[in-house]
Amino acid sequence: MKKSIFSEVSSLEARKLVDELRPDDGVDPREEAKRRRKERREAGSGQAHGVHKHEQFLAQARLAIDTALRTAATPVLNRLTVREVVQEGGSLVVVVTPMEGDAQVDLVEATRAVQHAIPMLRRELAAEITRKETPNLKVVVLPREARKTDG
Repeated sequence: MKKSIFSEVSSLEARKLVDELRPDDGVDPREEAKRRRKERREAGSGQAHGVHKHEQFLAQARLAIDTALRTAATPVLNRLTVREVVQEGGSLVVVVTPMEGDAQVDLVEATRAVQHAIPMLRRELAAEITRKETPNLKVVVLPREARKTDG
């Protein structure tokens, strides 16, 4: 005859365990599973698939946007390059600067051209990445000599 796991516990000890209320008693296991999934989702951007996948996505976005700038019909866009892509919520912040050796780029004109080209940049990005939704783009044009600061 097969031994039960309760055969080593007296009925009095088992009754004490059953009579004692615990914090999770009465909680639907499905609700508990939902709560744990939500906590994992909120753990941070890119954490669901790992940091590597998030970095890979940002690199793909950078390459797609940089290629779109270089092949654009507007000459001022051809003289810009992507310095950095950072995720901010559901959007991507793209920092662009004039290419190395391109001394005279009017930043006001470049900003105006980039803002006008955002729909085209999003289309090119959507064609290159595999995502359910294409992120919104926020583009910042900085001078070539601008440096990153912590703060």
